[in-house]
Parts: sequence; C-alpha cells; structure tokens
Amino acid sequence: MISLRSGVKLDLMKKLSAYLFLILFSFSAPSFADDIRDFEIEGISIGDSLLDYFNEEEIKNFYNYDHLPSDMKFRIAEINKDNYNKMKLYDGMQIYYKPEDKNFIIYAVSGFNFCTIAECKNLYKEIKNDFLKDFSGSETTNKRSDDKSGKSISTIYTIEINDGSILIHLNDMSENVEWTDNVAVEISLSEIDNWIKNNWGLGLN
Repeated sequence: MISLRSGVKLDLMKKLSAYLFLILFSFSAPSFADDIRDFEIEGISIGDSLLDYFNEEEIKNFYNYDHLPSDMKFRIAEINKDNYNKMKLYDGMQIYYKPEDKNFIIYAVSGFNFCTIAECKNLYKEIKNDFLKDFSGSETTNKRSDDKSGKSISTIYTIEINDGSILIHLNDMSENVEWTDNVAVEISLSEIDNWIKNNWGLGLN
C-alpha cells in the first residue's frame, strides 16, 4: 500500500548521503541471489516470522490499515523507530502478514523515508540508478486509488525476482490526503503484488 501517515520532512543532503548505506547495508542480498527471499530490509526477510523480532502484543498494537477497503487477506503493520530500535536508516517500515496466521509469516517488507517532493524525486532517482547497476526492470506512473481527487501520483520501478519483486516507490501525495510524500524500497512475493493489483482483493481497478 505504501500510503503512509504524515511524518517529518527530512533534509535532502542527509538522505542522499544515507541512501548508499541504505542500499548496501540495510537492503542486502548475496551476489548469487536469485530468489526474493534472499533479500532483506533492516535485517528482515520474506519468510521470516514477525515473532522473531516482536512479541505478539507488540504486533497487535502496530498501526495498521484495517480501516481501509480490502478483503483483509493481508494486514499491513506500520513500524517506526520507536517500535524497532534496530531501524537505522529508514523513517519507518511496512510489513505484510496474514491476520489469521499465528506464526506471523512475512510476505512483504518495505522501508520508507519521508521527504519533500523535490527531495523525494532526487532520492528515487539515486536509488533507482544504483539498482540499475545490477538489475533491469520497468517503470510505471499512475494515479493512486486511495486519493479520490486523483491528484496523488505513484511512480514505481519494478524489478522481477523469482516469485517476487523489488519495488522502488516515489509517492507524490496531494493535499487532499493525510499522507506525506515519500520514497520506499519494497521486497514482496508475487502473491502480494497480485493482491494489490486486484485493488487489495476487492476487484480490478
């Protein structure tokens, strides 16, 4: 979803100086990686259990998007540095899991940074160019379905990896929504990608 609640604006120079460390140290995979499960963000990978990092009470108290329309096949937990002190380079994270899964297995994880739209565009370009050294993908730009005004725009660069994707998001949010401009790096299984494309399980947009 990567809608994200309002957050602080961060200095562009700080973000640009940090992005390379974000890619190399907070988003990592062995050079031979050919499966989306080989990648990690802030040390967390697809297929891990949230219980490896948090207790059940903490997980249940994370902010989520249950109030937004979906078939609730997945829940999106939003985590910030106050919840997870090992988070060093992102402003926050979103983690997808199935609400009825007692093992809290992770199906997607993203790290996001808030910024002004000018800062976000520069950061998105820098991150994408760094990925292009090793991967190829495709870029799409669309109006966001969670902004009824049609003024919020998402640009997403998608890199297909076996049974999943790496996605770099540039989210230009309008003044008509509560959410803030941001850049996010996401790793997700194809099951999550298809769920989102199917309007969070409610039918094609």
